[in-house]
Amino acid sequence: MKASDLFVKCLENEKVDYIFGIPGEENVDLIDSLNNSGIKFILTRHEQGAAFMADIYGRITGRPGVCLSTLGPGATNLVTGVANAHLDKIPLVAITAQANTERIHKESHQNIDTIALFSGITKYNKAVLRSGTIPEIVRKGFRFASLEVQGASHIQLPEDVGSEQVDAKPLKVIKPPVEYALIDNIRSAADLINSAENPLILAGNGIIRSSSIQAVSDFIHRTGIPVVNTFMAKGIIPFHDGLNLFSVGYRPYSDELRVLNKSDLVIAIGFDLVEYDPAVWNRNSEIPVLNIHTYPTESDSHLPVTTEVIGDINHSVRNLSEMVSPRSDTGIFEGVRKKRLVEFTDYDRNGEELPRKIMKVLTDELPPETWVISDVGMHKVWVSRWYQPEIGGRTIIYNGFASMGASLPAAIACSIIRKNDPVVAISGDGGFLMNVQELETAKRMGVDITVTVFNDRTLTLIAEEQKDKGLKPSNVYFTNPDFSLLAKSFGATYHYSDSASSYRDALKESIRSSGVNLIEIKM
Repeated sequence: MKASDLFVKCLENEKVDYIFGIPGEENVDLIDSLNNSGIKFILTRHEQGAAFMADIYGRITGRPGVCLSTLGPGATNLVTGVANAHLDKIPLVAITAQANTERIHKESHQNIDTIALFSGITKYNKAVLRSGTIPEIVRKGFRFASLEVQGASHIQLPEDVGSEQVDAKPLKVIKPPVEYALIDNIRSAADLINSAENPLILAGNGIIRSSSIQAVSDFIHRTGIPVVNTFMAKGIIPFHDGLNLFSVGYRPYSDELRVLNKSDLVIAIGFDLVEYDPAVWNRNSEIPVLNIHTYPTESDSHLPVTTEVIGDINHSVRNLSEMVSPRSDTGIFEGVRKKRLVEFTDYDRNGEELPRKIMKVLTDELPPETWVISDVGMHKVWVSRWYQPEIGGRTIIYNGFASMGASLPAAIACSIIRKNDPVVAISGDGGFLMNVQELETAKRMGVDITVTVFNDRTLTLIAEEQKDKGLKPSNVYFTNPDFSLLAKSFGATYHYSDSASSYRDALKESIRSSGVNLIEIKM
């Protein structure tokens, strides 16, 4: 058979159902083979959008999302989305074309060393130089992406290799083994928790990746230990739960509203260092840390790990909950929660009234099963702190690699994958316009999404950082297109809002209707 046919059979063997990308001259054989398969190819308008779509596939399903590009500029355009998945520990496989093997060793048209290009942002990174190695390389690419720590793989397929004749077949897919923590380590962790006066749980994105939300929620309520969540682990327990001390991240609150620095033991469950720098909340390295995760934490002077419980998080916390003495008094944390609840409705803060009220509308009006995907910018902080989902794991906040421009393509892929669920993207005008061309993809694919764009003509997060350092905001201001005309040109329905009440009306109408809905919030 043709090598490209074998490659596609290997992808089918890995249960790939979607590939996001843009074809090129050097992978026409692979595209032709895909056309004869059960895999659906989603043509995007930019390779970066394709990588962000593959990223969201990995976040939602737990299986590697797949993106594809041609060589050269196509491959370089994938890089940001691939890095976004890799640093956030999301399974992804990127497939790039390459020049004919007779010219990859020399200067030639669109030829760069893409293996070197992807070397710092992948777990596995190989070129197929012999067609007979396709089954091994594809299997390893998917296996490495799926094994803890999850991340990205890159496979390069040169033009002439894809068109060769080959006699081979896919390798058997073996499900990654489940690793369990040693029971002695769990006992040591229980002793550590029982001896602490004010332990506090720091919930991280690893809980969501490992599908451990219910187990961790049970642990919280069985032990009575309060919890804070990182931006990426929002919704671990409901907002109204008395043990929920809400989100931590970005700039710390004033001392009276902070909780991590009041603990004498931080129980980090599924916490990744990229989510919240320990130097911010453990500046003097005095608070001991218990690490419960699927892999050992990276060494950090501000994360003084006393004990580690490494293995399946569900197994670890379920066993640990039976060994930890329940607490009925949350002590100093109860007072902090009351103050934080008052802070949630403090709408008079300079520049925050409308954003806070918009987040309240989202909280009140969205169905529980809604996927909310935040882009990166000041609005990410608003979503993280003030939007309150009812179900954990359905709020996507990029806070590892934290690339702007991801929310629109991610919302499109989310709607394709979860056809019956409402999908809402929240973006600033800066991030939205970075991949605005994917509105055409959304219209062509017939997805039902709502895109909310805060229009303040400013890179607000950067402006705030400049102000914090006593600097005058500069190089952060721009103009925007007429969003009503932009929406019309892409076949989207446009809604205008400049208040909480008008946003409520627009959101309700958008959720009820089909197709692409764009809500502009004029700041």
